Amino acid sequence: MKISLLFPGIALGAALNSYPGANPPIDTRSLDEIYRAAQKETGELLVFWGGDSLDQAAGTIQAFNARFPKIKLNLQVELSKYIDSRIDRQYQKNQHDGADIAILQQLNDFDRWNRDGRLLPYKPASWNNIYPDVKDPNGGFLSILFYQFGQFVYNKDRLHANDVPSTFEELLQPRWKNKLILAYPNDDDAINYLFTLAINKYGWQWFEKLVADQGVQWRRGTGAVLEYLTTGNTSAVLSFTTNIIDQTNLAAKAPTDTRLAWPQAAAIFKTTPRPESSKLFMSWIMDTEFQQSLANSSVLYTTRMDINDTKGNIFRDATVPPTQFSKWIVNREVVEWWRFQYESSIGLPQGVDPVLIGP
Repeated sequence: MKISLLFPGIALGAALNSYPGANPPIDTRSLDEIYRAAQKETGELLVFWGGDSLDQAAGTIQAFNARFPKIKLNLQVELSKYIDSRIDRQYQKNQHDGADIAILQQLNDFDRWNRDGRLLPYKPASWNNIYPDVKDPNGGFLSILFYQFGQFVYNKDRLHANDVPSTFEELLQPRWKNKLILAYPNDDDAINYLFTLAINKYGWQWFEKLVADQGVQWRRGTGAVLEYLTTGNTSAVLSFTTNIIDQTNLAAKAPTDTRLAWPQAAAIFKTTPRPESSKLFMSWIMDTEFQQSLANSSVLYTTRMDINDTKGNIFRDATVPPTQFSKWIVNREVVEWWRFQYESSIGLPQGVDPVLIGP
């Protein structure tokens, strides 16, 4: 079954336009050279990171601080849909974006900021090895990683690996009644889109039966779902709307039918008073060591073509459309249409800010 509103009729190029302006050369300096230049700047390097759990960026913060102890990093995690609003409001107030760097799931925000001349073009040393589909050709922005949702994450202490489902269709089986814990699809664009993929494959009857028959426990935020699965303070043992960070009592299994992946984009704002510190962060996060750590993880994918990813090439995985979400999210009318479809069935998201209750 195909739902006509699943994919708006736009090409990826519409979300990755390049606009007239500076096209800087690739920065061939070493990290140590950029670090020395950055130490001449003052103040905290402020990075806004899109997410719904404070722990999602903890490893990045620790690694950066260990590598560059003389640069004060202030990395703040908040939902991407709130970060872009904060940035735009701040810019309207005083023509300053309020952050040095933004790392978000919405490529359309970077496309708009780039068009308005608000981004500082930058090409780190690894520029030519970044997939061309996930960067602005003139250096306005680039994607630092591919994130994903849709793996079946389960508590190993309460569910045997052989019993974990392989498809979204299997979740309607009676044995999963009161065993599922999911993030609200009307509270997060990525989870919204993940549900559209399942509905496009199995029809509205899949979603309606899931809601009516399976006793799903709905939670605000993927981090909150992870917390409940980890602690076991719930009858639920399975989710497809979260990812493992470092929990040893959880495991994950990739479905065989569909899942979601998207490029998490990053850019430096032209109003930054710390351009060298910003370039250091961007160069470091695209450096081989950091990107290889992504490639070795169970959840994240590298955006560099020259690094071998243990999970395989994401562009060759038939179950994952790695750039389709970036097309879909641009059409806010379509996104809102889906959001209200879910809301009419499960109601408004209940609970406090998910960033405050993550693991």
